[in-house]
Amino acid sequence: MLTHLLAFAAGAALVWFLVRRSAPAAPAVVEAAPPPGVPDPMRAPDPDLDAAIIEYVGDNRVYHINDICQAIEHPKGSRFVRAHVHLLLEQGKIRYRNMLYTV
Repeated sequence: MLTHLLAFAAGAALVWFLVRRSAPAAPAVVEAAPPPGVPDPMRAPDPDLDAAIIEYVGDNRVYHINDICQAIEHPKGSRFVRAHVHLLLEQGKIRYRNMLYTV
């Protein structure tokens, strides 16, 4: 029994060593932050989008931010909508409490 455990451990160590050695290191994916002094394009003001987000949250029960991003179509995409939801949360125009977004 002991020899079986030792053989298994040796085989597992050998496989781990070979896989670890042959696999190239994955590059770290880091989004570049804009340089200091340059405004973030995702935080560009868009009063129409802000009004649409507030209206949607006021009219519907929203449990997840993805519901807002999917419901509101915007030419700049759902990441732009998500950034504006976070802006509205920071400004206090929308609240997230008890797993529900409210106005």
